[in-house]
Amino acid sequence: MKLYELNSILLLVFFFLPGFVSLKIWSLFHGRKEVSQHALIYDCVFFSIVNFALLSPIAIPFFVYGWYKIHPVFLALFILLFSLVAPVLWPFLWGFLISKKWIYRFFQLPYPTAWDYFVYQRKTCFMLIHLKDDSMVGGHYGLNSYASTSPDEQSIYLEKVYKINPDGTFGEQIQDSFGLVISKDNYKYIEFFYEAQE
Repeated sequence: MKLYELNSILLLVFFFLPGFVSLKIWSLFHGRKEVSQHALIYDCVFFSIVNFALLSPIAIPFFVYGWYKIHPVFLALFILLFSLVAPVLWPFLWGFLISKKWIYRFFQLPYPTAWDYFVYQRKTCFMLIHLKDDSMVGGHYGLNSYASTSPDEQSIYLEKVYKINPDGTFGEQIQDSFGLVISKDNYKYIEFFYEAQE
């Protein structure tokens, strides 16, 4: 293998792949707005540099003192840790930290929309949905319900549907209903209510 080919591989492993992995893991659990390819590349490089900085107490001695020469398996394990294991763990650690009030008050929460923030809290509740024709539908957003997040359209599946009284209060559950699916194009806004109303 030529030297420039090896350098290209090392640059990819250390300064692109870790950021790409972290962004993919984050988007699986927290959503992410669609960005251009250029922006994605910059983000991958940036988070790869952050990964390198966090692992520098291990990475620098590993190369300076030639630890990678001890055994090929040792080098392979280090590359695995640097390019895959640590980048997978960082999003979970960051997600845990920003869930703490004493941390997130200092940062802008990294959710694309307020809707994404609500969905990723995974709280169950009652939803009163105000439709564009000024009518209302309501249901229970429970553990078997689903809501899509960015960059997909905001659609909702409610596992239980309720009759809605003219004053906007919840009536009886519609027993023979298997649920309700509604897309963002059909409603103006949603009200959320605690489950104590059930």
